[in-house]
Amino acid sequence: MSWRLLLAALQLALWPAAVAAQLGEVHLGAIASYGMASSFQAGAGLIGGISAGRIAYVGARWVYYAGATERETDADGSYDVRTRAQVFAADIGLQYPAGAVELVGGVTIGATRFGQQTDPVVTKATTSSTAKVATEFLIAPNFSVQVRVGPLLLIPEVMYCLSGSPDLRWPTGHRGALFSLRLIVPLEVARITE
Repeated sequence: MSWRLLLAALQLALWPAAVAAQLGEVHLGAIASYGMASSFQAGAGLIGGISAGRIAYVGARWVYYAGATERETDADGSYDVRTRAQVFAADIGLQYPAGAVELVGGVTIGATRFGQQTDPVVTKATTSSTAKVATEFLIAPNFSVQVRVGPLLLIPEVMYCLSGSPDLRWPTGHRGALFSLRLIVPLEVARITE
């Protein structure tokens, strides 16, 4: 394959999509997510935002992560420890039209609320279940691709979560990659008319 043919194909693939001029659109929908850290794992939530002029995106998200149960042991016995997380955050990003899709690079800033439930399995003393909550600052660089599927937007996203270390009895994973899929209903705000 010649370089000219390759450059022509690349130019066509990255040519901006032909869309009507909009002042913006509101995005409302659901998000399914999976985090590599043990306190995240599978999760789901709600997301909303506005795409201003299809150049910038500003939004908010709430995601509840089911977390994982791990067996922990100390001098007093063994425990089943379940750690879960909830993310309350704002999203900020820049959009770039690339062919039939739009690429969005940005950052998510907010808080992660960790909850840890400790249930005794085998202990030396009579110990009851305990629960502890810790809230930490969250910042996560992210990248997503907005794909129009009929009247909906399908948005796969990857981000790297940099939550603070929660003050919990048992250490837990609190940083790592998060993979998400958003199903969005876009609602046009206004259109530029001549």
